[in-house]
Amino acid sequence: MSKPFASVAGETILVIGGARGIGRAICSRLAEQQANVTLTARNFEQATKAATEIRACFDNASVGALQLDVTDNTAENLDSWFDANGLPDTVIYNAGASPIYERPEKTTDQNWDLIMNTNLRGAFIAARTYARRLLDADKPGSMLFVTSIAGLVGSPRLGAYAASKHGLTGLVKTLAMEWAGNHIRVNAIAPGWVRTDLTAGLQQNPVLEKRLIDDVPLGYLAQPEEIADVAVFLCSDSARYVTGATWAVDGGLTCG
Repeated sequence: MSKPFASVAGETILVIGGARGIGRAICSRLAEQQANVTLTARNFEQATKAATEIRACFDNASVGALQLDVTDNTAENLDSWFDANGLPDTVIYNAGASPIYERPEKTTDQNWDLIMNTNLRGAFIAARTYARRLLDADKPGSMLFVTSIAGLVGSPRLGAYAASKHGLTGLVKTLAMEWAGNHIRVNAIAPGWVRTDLTAGLQQNPVLEKRLIDDVPLGYLAQPEEIADVAVFLCSDSARYVTGATWAVDGGLTCG
């Protein structure tokens, strides 16, 4: 008997970077839909607090917490978690370094490495670690990366950030081709402007906020839950024929 449309009930899903913003909204949606969720954050207290608060919102929600810094011993820490908990059905990579707005000639090696190590290197190490375990066990699986529309278009003053996200877009396509024969799906979501704490400064400037909204064909900035709804679908068996895709969830911002 087939599952209901976009059902993730009973699925085990690891969300790397799930304590705040879009990641937290994804965890909440998954928990609401009765998935078994573990969320990570660099700070264990932050991860535990988020997991506790999400569990309090839904009866019988299964939400665990894990401390994980994607720039430090990522493979070892993930392998330890896999050893203790088994392989999840899906790994979602939402960890990311915030954009640093600067001209390319002003970009320091330190800023470049910070963004690349978190947004691209960490994503690859997480994917490689998970895939190795799936391949060894001859199991299917799914990976979902949260990237950005900065990985789809040119982005002035965002050289390092845009490069990391364009790299992730290419990585998703390549990994999808590499592992499709092993029944491992690899996809990404590219959000546009979303109302999270990372964009709070922009939202507090009425002139700038209006300018952003005017650029969005649908006429408003997304709520994190609108990104999460797409993530849930891509994690589900209803998306079983989707791989190598990066879906822009941006209100039409990249249409023009």
